[in-house]
Amino acid sequence: MRLILPDQRELQLEVNQRTIEEILIGMSIDPLTTLVSRGGEIIPEDTIPKEDDIIKIIQISHGG
Repeated sequence: MRLILPDQRELQLEVNQRTIEEILIGMSIDPLTTLVSRGGEIIPEDTIPKEDDIIKIIQISHGG
């Protein structure tokens, strides 16, 4: 899977039947502060991506 980080860096990762959430947590990225898209559509964190997917992580910013 190709993973595009919020700073536009790209990583090639093996999925190994992990969910998006498991992948993010393994990279020390908080799933509660991100959106994840595949093919321009937002997907849930419980999705298990395919090895040939291109996944983009979008950082959510909010104020209070």
